[in-house]
Parts: sequence; C-alpha cells; structure tokens
Amino acid sequence: MKVYLLGALLGPLFITQVSLAQVKVDQATLDKGKRLYLSNCIQCHNKDPNLKGSLGPELVDAPLEIVYAKVMTGVYPAKLPAGFVPKRSSKVMRKIPKLEKDIPAIHAWIQSVKKKK
Repeated sequence: MKVYLLGALLGPLFITQVSLAQVKVDQATLDKGKRLYLSNCIQCHNKDPNLKGSLGPELVDAPLEIVYAKVMTGVYPAKLPAGFVPKRSSKVMRKIPKLEKDIPAIHAWIQSVKKKK
C-alpha cells in the first residue's frame, strides 16, 4: 500500500514560501524517519512519540506543516491549522534546518507508530 503526505504552504515565517512535496511512504522512508527521530528528537521528546517528553510534547497529533515549521524555525507558524492546539506553551524548540529534506520521513514514522484511541 502506498501512502502520500501532502505538504502545505507555511506563509510568513519564510522569506519565500515553502511547499512540501508529495512523499512516497515506504519501509525505507519509515526506517529513515525513525533513525532521524531517535538521533535528533528524543533529547526533548519521548522515544515513543505517543508520550510527552522531558521538554517537548507528544508528537503524534502534530500535522506535517507544524512539524516542518517547528523544526525549521523553532516556532509555530503565524496561522495554525484548523483544529490544532499546541500542547505546551513553552518556546524552547531549537531549529534543526539540516533536517529540512527529511522532515516528511520523520513525520511519516511518527504517524506510523500512532496508537489508536
């Protein structure tokens, strides 16, 4: 089964608008996303994205455009997606722009481990 993630325009956070391309999610993409998450994100977020971390919130409900904005800028976009409410008011997210091209893979892995409610 192939799953595709659609990106969104992020608006005024960037000098030029950024559009995330469609990403084919296969096992290699998920493996890469997991590896990158475990090596870059668990310092603040939980090893299990369903759970809160020491500084960062659980990530399974964060839309791709939120993950992209936070990783690239450290802040939420000026306009949040409909229905999205930040889980923490802290503003301690560090920018990790080296991950830009890999954010869809990280997000795909996070979504792949989302527990059913």
